Amino acid sequence: MARNYFLIGISGTTNSGKTTAVKKLCATFPGATAMGQDFYFLDPCDERLEMVPQRDHANWEKLSALDMKSMVNHVHKWIQNQQTKGSNSTSFLFIEGILIFNYGPLARLFDKKYFITIDKQTCKDRRSERVYIPADPPWYFEEVVWPMYNLNLQELREQNDICFLNGAQDHEKLVNTIQEDINVFLNKSQS
Repeated sequence: MARNYFLIGISGTTNSGKTTAVKKLCATFPGATAMGQDFYFLDPCDERLEMVPQRDHANWEKLSALDMKSMVNHVHKWIQNQQTKGSNSTSFLFIEGILIFNYGPLARLFDKKYFITIDKQTCKDRRSERVYIPADPPWYFEEVVWPMYNLNLQELREQNDICFLNGAQDHEKLVNTIQEDINVFLNKSQS
């Protein structure tokens, strides 16, 4: 019997439109569930957090700031649930986050991977409109967010199964591109 569940990853820099894309995709595909990496950030008081050198602030752009083992465990539970429920309908788990493809045990689980890129100024402008807890110090974007984004992005260059998408394009068009690609993938996997 063919597998009737699929894991789709949507990654990209902070404020690239990942969450919005996943919400729209979940509304498009019946049986879709969403999981966000943001729910797996460590508590701000957690001693495992790495600090930015010479600054009294945690580096939230590294894998060490996330409880990735817990996230992967939740993904495996979702997979087990799909395997045991025996439904004829197709289920999707859309997972979004800035570092979902940088963690091997999670990256290997995806059937399709999409990475949304935006330029530095757009990212900075969008991020300045958001409220973070703890708040970003004035230096955080230039010294941490953007350099870590580039470093994390370099790690992904070895993964040749990631579809890179321009986040500056119309968001509806971006979502439609992902939706069409998933449909092509489904048609191939079911034939």
